[in-house]
Amino acid sequence: MRGRTTVVFSVKSTALSGLQLDFQFESPELVAKLYWPEDTHQSEPIIFDEVCKITQIDLDALSHPRGLVLFYQFKKISTYKISIAPGLKDIERVRPGSCILTRITSRELIPITKLFGKEFLTAWWQIVNCHHALWKIGVHHRDASTSNLTEYRTHGQFTGVLNDYDLSLFQRDSPNSPERTGTVPFMALDLLIPESMAGKVEHVYAHDAESFIWVLTWTCLRMKGANSSAGTDH
Repeated sequence: MRGRTTVVFSVKSTALSGLQLDFQFESPELVAKLYWPEDTHQSEPIIFDEVCKITQIDLDALSHPRGLVLFYQFKKISTYKISIAPGLKDIERVRPGSCILTRITSRELIPITKLFGKEFLTAWWQIVNCHHALWKIGVHHRDASTSNLTEYRTHGQFTGVLNDYDLSLFQRDSPNSPERTGTVPFMALDLLIPESMAGKVEHVYAHDAESFIWVLTWTCLRMKGANSSAGTDH
């Protein structure tokens, strides 16, 4: 298996939908994310908890919602255990500390590519500011892309939200990693050179900032006329 093979889909739960969160979403809809993170990587809920703490003290991150509802790891379902199962021939190629099937349930967030014009630019800038606030305190997102820049609405007002922390790094616990992370079409050019692939390039803030510029450029190029949504193909 290569990558995290992430799958996101809608779910329904009367119990979970009724939970009272700090932020009241207009939509009670829930989504689940199934993916295979490395078990040696920092847990996404732990990083998300740090994000929520930061939102209490930094105005640029204040609007970030606590949308995470449920986290569960299927400890008995890992790529290592699957690969050492009887009958498989590539046992010697598998190292302990591989990937574990994980499920996260959260409030549904809408990609900002559904917005257009001033609303899109406002949400994009809100997320840039939030990302910078988090980076300063030690939460390094490292995967700015169209799918991770989202928004939610409260009382008719939208707010941009930086989503998906499964590639993030909490700097206070770990040094900067030379690991090459991100979504390829939006990655900084310095992360796509051979030196980066060999683990010789440190992921710094400028790389994420460049990713935000690529997201903005890609979205604007896809717009079809001034009155079309950013999600409409040219």
